[in-house]
Amino acid sequence: MPFALSAEGFRVATFHAELTRKGPGLLLRDIERGKDKQISALKLVVAAVDPDVLLLTKVDFDLEQRSAAALRDALGYPHMFTLAPNTMITTQLDLNGDKRVGDRQAWARYAGEGAMLLLSKHPVELRYHLNNLLWKDAPRAQMPEAGFLSALAIAELKVVSQGLWVVEVVTAKHGPITLVAFQNQTPVFDGPQDFNGLRNRAQLRLLNDVMEGAFGDFPLKRFVLLGNSNLDPKRGDGDRTAIGALLADKRLSDAKPLSTLGGDTTAQWENPGSMRVSYVLPSADWKIKSSGVFWPDAGPLHKAAEQASRHRLVWIDIRPPP
Repeated sequence: MPFALSAEGFRVATFHAELTRKGPGLLLRDIERGKDKQISALKLVVAAVDPDVLLLTKVDFDLEQRSAAALRDALGYPHMFTLAPNTMITTQLDLNGDKRVGDRQAWARYAGEGAMLLLSKHPVELRYHLNNLLWKDAPRAQMPEAGFLSALAIAELKVVSQGLWVVEVVTAKHGPITLVAFQNQTPVFDGPQDFNGLRNRAQLRLLNDVMEGAFGDFPLKRFVLLGNSNLDPKRGDGDRTAIGALLADKRLSDAKPLSTLGGDTTAQWENPGSMRVSYVLPSADWKIKSSGVFWPDAGPLHKAAEQASRHRLVWIDIRPPP
């Protein structure tokens, strides 16, 4: 669908923003200086789409949330929500089978790299999160074969790499809306034990378990799943059956957002190429008015979309049923 200049209902968006730097504190420096080309491009993209709620994935985190607050203000949102990602948590263990100890609960070059940040025009309240769920305790958990990880590692390894939150956005016009925000492990860059692939699949399955109410009360209607799965249903490596099953779930609607330039592509890499890895999936009761992947084929916003990230912002306009 062509891009709608103004929202036709409640606009929900997600963007894998790649707002990481070479070390902690540098993102805050770049935001405050006001001269960073990537952040300037991001501001143009967000202003053009103007979502009611926007989940940014892969954004550096600090415990005082100064970077998050600075980004919230730079993008013009009154409310934000974030939690420490599991890249903040260090251990004295080998958690990925490479025979080296001292791993974080998720791979990162430094503490807090690549977290999630939810920006909203409406108040946000946390219902619960699964950041502390151990992989061994996840429903239908399938971990690498015995012996790949030590018993101590298995006893401490969390299934979520960056985050999985269930939050409620409180709106005056549309009432409360439940959001499930997620950012998944890459399914590649591992060995024959398929550590990353299995963890990615386990994280995707958690979304189904959340909808089943396995971790707490969850509504049958008026919810939206949004985030980065790191998995395309048709292209690339990884267990595509997991993302295929999610997209086919009858509790959800997949509007299959498109751009005029890239079709359903939400990420443009040199290798492995174009893929659909970011998703906004409303519950089936919502009426979908319009949707899209923000990637204009020409003009200043085309340049901004490509300068902001190798990924593209995905948006959808929904309305409650009459």
